[in-house]
Amino acid sequence: MKFTIVTPCRNAESLIADTVRSVVNQSAVLSGRVKLDYAIYDGASTDGTLAVIRNVGAPAVSVHSGPDAGMYDALARGLRRADGDWIAYLNAGDMLAERAFDTIADVAETHDVQWITGIAARYSERGAAAYFSLPFRYRRSLMIAGQYTRRPPFFLPWIQQESTFWRTSLMRLVDLERLARFRRAGDAYLWSCFAREADLCVVAAHLGGFRHHPGQLSDAKSVYKREVAEFAAKPRLRDSFFALIDNILWYAPPRVKKMFNRDLMLQYDFKTGQWA
Repeated sequence: MKFTIVTPCRNAESLIADTVRSVVNQSAVLSGRVKLDYAIYDGASTDGTLAVIRNVGAPAVSVHSGPDAGMYDALARGLRRADGDWIAYLNAGDMLAERAFDTIADVAETHDVQWITGIAARYSERGAAAYFSLPFRYRRSLMIAGQYTRRPPFFLPWIQQESTFWRTSLMRLVDLERLARFRRAGDAYLWSCFAREADLCVVAAHLGGFRHHPGQLSDAKSVYKREVAEFAAKPRLRDSFFALIDNILWYAPPRVKKMFNRDLMLQYDFKTGQWA
């Protein structure tokens, strides 16, 4: 099994080291269980970003440095060449959990899933794991409508990009030229494309997390919402009922979430040693 990870960055000298280490030091990579293809697309940094990458990198890391039209232009370039069985992308500063690849591999061995997301995790500026939340479920029609973005009318929680992995076969659903033109909402565009064919499976495991730091792109929420509105379908009437119920169940205990989402939520069964 092979994983392709893409990191777009520019002038990320103070952030990139932790991100790179979290990828190259995956337990499944170090043990030889999986292969790693890690591509970093640097937008012609003028600080010490490239030197940091060289110091903490590994043979599996390829660095492509040059001018680009923004983060999603760089990401689209990386995704265009991705050839792993599973793909994900991380921004500079964000990190994967040490056994993320092992968890994805375990799930893929026993379940026919096309894309997976884990527990929503947030890290402090210093990288401390400061927040965890188990998602309830993500409905395909609501992803296509761009509703998992805290925008009206349903204000549903985000899909955490840092803990979301997908099979390479889903990339055929994405217009990479269009993705490259986004400035903020490229992640929501990806999810809407994948949702046209496959359900998103929630795994009750820590796969990765979002790291808070000043000046990050996600701060521009108004631009994000405007871009989502440009591609999102109009919510259907029946979506209103499901969104209302889901908003309530999002705050339920894990066992209740599993009860109402048996097919698309996997929790570890300590008796059988399986994700079920």
